[in-house]
Amino acid sequence: MPSTRYFLTLCTQGREPVLAEPEPAERLVATWRTLQEAGDLTLLAATVMPDHVHALFILEDRLPLERVMAKYKTLARDHGRVNWRWQQNGYEHRLREDEDSGDYGFYIFMNPYRAGLISMSSPWPWWLCPEPSRLAFLANLNEGCPPREWLERVERIASRIVSGE
Repeated sequence: MPSTRYFLTLCTQGREPVLAEPEPAERLVATWRTLQEAGDLTLLAATVMPDHVHALFILEDRLPLERVMAKYKTLARDHGRVNWRWQQNGYEHRLREDEDSGDYGFYIFMNPYRAGLISMSSPWPWWLCPEPSRLAFLANLNEGCPPREWLERVERIASRIVSGE
């Protein structure tokens, strides 16, 4: 549905950690930018993890969600010229009017820290947020790094997101 906010998770087939290297991670980040430049979506936030990606975006009116996701999956795999595949289905959640985009953006931002993939004193290289002013929590970063107390907050938010509250 156009002008609707979506939270999306796409996983690699078998949750293989094939996205951990810079080349595929950078291609996935660039693919979000490509979809935004094409007018398919307005990206609020995205991150690339070793075996999945998370994104928060506003769907524009050019294509339906299914087509945008198919386009992302195809472009991200460089039109099939890589040796890994996506799982057939992803997780998509259409945000209700009363849901805070900031909570989803925060969850996406904190995902690599929560998973222990990177120290809290280092910025995650495969985080993308084209308009940081849309996510208020970003104003509280210290040189791109989160405060340690955010780990507790992300656990509370994660339980809400996972349970669908």
